[in-house]
Amino acid sequence: MNKIHLPSPRGAFRVWQRDLTVFGKFWKAALMPNFIEPFFYLAAMGLGLGAFVRDINGQDYIQYIAPGLLASNAMFAASFESTFNTFVKLKFDKVYDAIIATPVNAEDIVVGEYLWAGTRAVLYGTAFTAVIAVLGLVHSPWALLLPPFLFLVGLMFSVMGTLFTSLIKSIDFYAYYFTLAITPMFLFSGIFFPIEGFPAPVPQLAWMTPLYHAVNVCRALANGPSAAVLVDVAWIVVFTGVLFLVPVQIMRRRLIS
Repeated sequence: MNKIHLPSPRGAFRVWQRDLTVFGKFWKAALMPNFIEPFFYLAAMGLGLGAFVRDINGQDYIQYIAPGLLASNAMFAASFESTFNTFVKLKFDKVYDAIIATPVNAEDIVVGEYLWAGTRAVLYGTAFTAVIAVLGLVHSPWALLLPPFLFLVGLMFSVMGTLFTSLIKSIDFYAYYFTLAITPMFLFSGIFFPIEGFPAPVPQLAWMTPLYHAVNVCRALANGPSAAVLVDVAWIVVFTGVLFLVPVQIMRRRLIS
């Protein structure tokens, strides 16, 4: 039986540092698509559909959807990093095989990738936050807490994506992950409309999804939070904490075999 090692902060940092160095070589090409896509949704839905929707919960439609798109931007950034990018490094480029030949262990790799996915969520999310702030869609000084919260969101979706990655043998399986998990969350987590208007059990199922709580917190920070948002933050922390070590152990078995 393989000895189980705890992740070391130094090793995880080195993996994160490597990813940052690589990202620095192509950051312009990588940043632009993830930055522009939510902007297109904001323009098409906020201005296009917003011309027919007067307001939701007392907010202009474009103001209502902007924070939700911010949360989804963090989700997509972390999800792509922890799925396709991680699988390529694991299976095709054999980057992780090279790393574990150094003092960095398998657990450090997974945690370092968590941290990097969270960092990418912050990079993309902060850029989009600046856009919606310039457009006058941010109305609370609490929005200064959006970047650290986006890191938490990125960490959460990185854990999810890495868990799926640790279980699959072929890159083709990501079609199921994005079609059956990511896309439904994008559509039914309250970004574009309140899910409370749906019949049961849709609101109850939506409440159990990670993006629903991320949308609630981003919307609250952008417009002024209430005590109720603490429940959403607690849900995210607990969900992430429960799953955190599961991909670590599975990926270790794949790398040390």
